[in-house]
Amino acid sequence: MKGIHYKGIGNTKLTPIDFCGKTWGWMLETERGFLAEPKETEPTIGEHDFNTCDSCQSTHKELIKRLTEKFNGTERNKGFPFCCSQHSNLIKVKEFNRASFVSIPKMVADKIIYTNQHIKNNHKDENYYKDITDYIDYTVESFGQMPNDCGGALFIADYFFYVTDLLKRNTEISEERKNRLLEFLDAHQTPITKNKNTELNILLGTYQKWLKTFPFDISFFSELKPYFEKQLPILNGKPESNKYTGLAKVKMHTKGSLIDVLLSLTKNLLDKVNVPELRKNGTITDIQANQLEFAEAELNTKTAEITKQYSKGELKYVKTLKKWLQLHKDFFKEIAPLLKALPPQQNEKPKPELNEALISFSSAETIENLHNELKGYFQGKEAELKRALQGEQLQEFLLFPHNQNKFVEVFKRLKYNGFLLSKPKETKDWICSTFNYQYQKGNKKEVREFNTSTVHDILTKDKGEPTKKERICNVDWLPYKSHLTRLREAEKESI
Repeated sequence: MKGIHYKGIGNTKLTPIDFCGKTWGWMLETERGFLAEPKETEPTIGEHDFNTCDSCQSTHKELIKRLTEKFNGTERNKGFPFCCSQHSNLIKVKEFNRASFVSIPKMVADKIIYTNQHIKNNHKDENYYKDITDYIDYTVESFGQMPNDCGGALFIADYFFYVTDLLKRNTEISEERKNRLLEFLDAHQTPITKNKNTELNILLGTYQKWLKTFPFDISFFSELKPYFEKQLPILNGKPESNKYTGLAKVKMHTKGSLIDVLLSLTKNLLDKVNVPELRKNGTITDIQANQLEFAEAELNTKTAEITKQYSKGELKYVKTLKKWLQLHKDFFKEIAPLLKALPPQQNEKPKPELNEALISFSSAETIENLHNELKGYFQGKEAELKRALQGEQLQEFLLFPHNQNKFVEVFKRLKYNGFLLSKPKETKDWICSTFNYQYQKGNKKEVREFNTSTVHDILTKDKGEPTKKERICNVDWLPYKSHLTRLREAEKESI
């Protein structure tokens, strides 16, 4: 297809595109919009060839006949441009020349047949959706543009009508892929036949429904909910080049493509949770609490399935969630009595002997660096702190002169940055048996023991962490990472 030539109608001017006090480019504005005459397109080559297909040739001739009658008019209906009130306004545009549109009936018939052939030849490919929708975008662009108040591109509605009809009658393409393409064709006509806000509201409603259905109340996912609540996944991926036009743009999601993304996201999030491994490393310690979480989440999901109107596509992620929740409910139900039946020496790790290290770091250098960061909080007890960090058992508690969450969060950072080798439960036991802290609220001050539940939650559940302003040991070698950042890093490592 040769480039479309856009003629400015009425007075024109260049307007700067300013952002943040800087001019990023210039935009041509016109008084009455643009007139762009349609251009021919090229068919693609494949197994199906409309030139040798009797059905395609018959359809092609019939299309030319119908569109030519529509263009020239009949006894009952006027021809172009007097076919409708908006196209009639073209006679007021001096740049308009009806002769330039005489070949349009055959040109549009060609485009309908070409598009039908492209779908027939590409619907089985893995990358069928992008390839076919790129070709449709390329074809739609070739229809050109009418000035303001002069209607839509000539016969663009007929193109969509006949391509849609041929696609519906195609028995070779799978129903799932056919519906995806039909949805795209319908969405492509939104600027012409529908309110854009309606389509946007459908997408927002689809995403909100997923947010309310996914079990964010389970402790493994609770920290992720604020992140996903702030997302607005309306655009379908990053800008991509159309292989037929060479232009790069971002496509807006259809409801179907958004549901596909949400199903994939659901599976990825669920895949990140390895309950048996979390139990072994001491992250999961309260089996009864986890049983309750999963039971409540399953009830919420089943209730939502009854009370909310899910589409066939949305039911796929609902079914995935139900299976995952039931699987983990059964797991907790099975291991709970087994854990209770274990002898105490098997159910609890024996306390280390005096010659066994209570805490373990990646290297002596890590211990030295950590001691340098913490010793200022233990004035007069620097040597004792060094011995504690080396894993020795002290005869008396060391006092941390601030709230406990500041101290505990440092060891969480050490763990996810790879400097702390001990498991969360071992770290919790070491902190609670080695340190106490200065509690302060208002004028009230008192020395308290570290709370085992609070320490456990900070180390394993991202709960109770100090704010950025309150964090201590802020050094380059020990960076803070949000839960989402750690998830992304883990995902990259697994690729």
